[in-house]
Amino acid sequence: MESTQWSRLDNAAKIFPPSTTKDDTKVFRFSCELREAVDPEVLQHALDASIEQFPLYRSTIRRGFFWYYFAASDLKPEVREEYKTPCAPLYGVNRNNLLFEVTFYRCRISLEIYHALSDGMGALKFLKTIVSYYLLEKHRDTIDANVHSRSDDASGEQRSDDAFDKYYSKKKSPKIPKLPRAYKIRGEKFSESRLGVIEGHVSAGALLEKAHEQKASISELLTSILICSFHEGMKIRDEEKPVSISIPVDLRKFFPTASARNFFSVINVSHNFSTQGRTFEEVLEQVKISLRDQLASEKIFDRINQLSSFEHALPIKMVPLAVKVPVLKNAAWNAEKANSASFSNLGKITMPVALVPYIRLFDLFNSTTRPQICICSFEDTLVISFTSPFISSDIQRSFFRSLGSLGLDIEIASNTEGLGV
Repeated sequence: MESTQWSRLDNAAKIFPPSTTKDDTKVFRFSCELREAVDPEVLQHALDASIEQFPLYRSTIRRGFFWYYFAASDLKPEVREEYKTPCAPLYGVNRNNLLFEVTFYRCRISLEIYHALSDGMGALKFLKTIVSYYLLEKHRDTIDANVHSRSDDASGEQRSDDAFDKYYSKKKSPKIPKLPRAYKIRGEKFSESRLGVIEGHVSAGALLEKAHEQKASISELLTSILICSFHEGMKIRDEEKPVSISIPVDLRKFFPTASARNFFSVINVSHNFSTQGRTFEEVLEQVKISLRDQLASEKIFDRINQLSSFEHALPIKMVPLAVKVPVLKNAAWNAEKANSASFSNLGKITMPVALVPYIRLFDLFNSTTRPQICICSFEDTLVISFTSPFISSDIQRSFFRSLGSLGLDIEIASNTEGLGV
């Protein structure tokens, strides 16, 4: 990759550099836990082979006159044993480093990545490729060499595609309605911008069965439980504000692309306990209606045009970055005001059959300034990762107790104390 190459940030990525702070680093961690200790030398070989298939990932971010941009670099990613707190900063205005790191600890391989570079599904493509190459080398005597090491057959160029630009049609779409200020929790935070991480492991099949009993999807069921967990700590006067959950939507489900960059949108599902009812059944019904309406194909298509029209407008293009930055910061701040929490479902993760016996699970969590849930499953193990900057774990406790009351067996792991589930 020549050092003179550069490329634009995609539509979703543009908001991240100006809104990155020490408390919200815009970094997320995707991990794969193996059934054996990680060999760092083999992992380095796997990373070296994988990065050749993801050329954009060898970029740094620079400030241009009109926009931020990716600049190709000759930096070589190096595997390290875990050495800092999860989701520590990867981007800074005066830093010249890659926007991801691969680390290991005991049986765990972790990929931390700056959100401007990729979303969860894009990062998953990269991590699956690394893990595949690792296991193929580590167990070359027992795994058939013909097992495909790539997560797909896409070229490096296809993985670097800007899918937002590809599917922007210039069609005028209804304006995105302004969302009301949401209910927010307050409280003492962990020192040094650390995150509290609480994970619940549950049978994916058992959870899906419980969701179907409610005629709901897993996302609808867990979003409803999350909203009700907020309600337990609300004062009566707080009920006038909605509990609003932001939910990223993988646009690859609607628009074919092999891009390993950002290609997602965000929808908001909310419930106002003062006007829409206080029972779980009422919350679940409201969540189902809202989610299914917003996930209609035509509304997703409108969303792409709504988001892309801003950056494609000629007056916006001509405004210097120094003027855009405060506007982008304000947009990010307004989005934060409209959300109580976030819920991300990466769905079912698959790997080649020959590699499955060597893998225990995958998990994902994100830097955040508010409570956030990320879920993904591998085989029958579904991991619910709950992150929060707040010391109090009342919402997490309520959430997992509600989940347990459905008759599900949940294994809890945490870097905090006193959950008491």
